[in-house]
Amino acid sequence: MSTAIEHRIDPRERPVGTGWVRRLLPYRTRRMVGPFIYADVIGPETLDAGLGINVDAHPHIGLSTMTYLFDGRLVHRDSTGAVQTIEPGAVNWMTAGSGVTHTERSHPDDLSSPSTMFGLQTWVALPSEGEELEPSFQHTAATAVPTEAIGKSSVRVAAGSGWGLESPVTGSSPLVLAELTLDPGGAVPVEVDLPELAVIALKGDLRINEEPVKAGQIAVLSPNTNQPGRHGHRNRSGWGARGGCTIWWNFVHSDPDRIEHAKDEWANQRFPRVPNDHDPYVPLPTS
Repeated sequence: MSTAIEHRIDPRERPVGTGWVRRLLPYRTRRMVGPFIYADVIGPETLDAGLGINVDAHPHIGLSTMTYLFDGRLVHRDSTGAVQTIEPGAVNWMTAGSGVTHTERSHPDDLSSPSTMFGLQTWVALPSEGEELEPSFQHTAATAVPTEAIGKSSVRVAAGSGWGLESPVTGSSPLVLAELTLDPGGAVPVEVDLPELAVIALKGDLRINEEPVKAGQIAVLSPNTNQPGRHGHRNRSGWGARGGCTIWWNFVHSDPDRIEHAKDEWANQRFPRVPNDHDPYVPLPTS
């Protein structure tokens, strides 16, 4: 019997900085979806006054990070010199390439009273020819993200292209990351031409071609579901394309020796530093 969903993955709590995330990728039976190699859901949570999110300086190679918030805000700093407050609906795309260091922290103005935080951070493995690119940073304001109503539902294409929309954030390989907000009982067609797609149920349960997905799960779609005109009850996020790389901690690369070199560089603090925010930094894991 045909099925719309190839794989369902439940979230696993993981410590990141001073907080926790719900990790969906990588998973032991599904390491990637297209080029997406990590997917962490931040919150939703309410932070008490005086408490904030602090992710100290840490390095990356061979990937791009994408941060997309639904609620709250974070301050991003990196070794390219970029300093940017991330607000709901905006897109932060940082390409690590040959090596970058960055931090993420709650906005200082939010610490005097309780604040909320809810978002999604993904890592995108760079194509082999782009793994050693010069590090770079791109910020796209929420007002520049293309949005379209589909009945009483809506779709925002934060990165890549789909549903006849194209984001200013094109990505390093064919992909899409979109926020779909559904009217109760509404349906949105899967109008994305990519070989691999997945859906995260971020707010409540949903159904894809009448097959259930529980709140918090990621559902990897079967190839026959990825066809224009197919209707799936989809809510907040989809994506797609690449493979053949090694992951160790924050490092992604097709050459394992390059990862060993990055370990040595970070252990001896030869990575580029984050201006005015490098100490404390996250030490290299021992295993």
